[in-house]
Amino acid sequence: MINKSELMDIINKSSFAMDDARLFLDTHPYDNEARNYFNKMEQIRKQALTTYEANFGPICAYSPDMSNVRDWNKGPWPWQNGGCK
Repeated sequence: MINKSELMDIINKSSFAMDDARLFLDTHPYDNEARNYFNKMEQIRKQALTTYEANFGPICAYSPDMSNVRDWNKGPWPWQNGGCK
């Protein structure tokens, strides 16, 4: 089982990779290799977000499953218990 910090690491790294690929694609819109890389990172990020939220709750206000909106403020905040680095 992957832990909370490992999932956040995957989310952060894949998000950065997507941003970087998006910038590249701005100037190289027909580069299929870059498009495939972006899509792969998007898939990795989406899976990590889904796993994170299923185990630890929503990570942002625009989460796919907002059925637990009333529970948004429960549990430790990101800055509590050493959550933010």
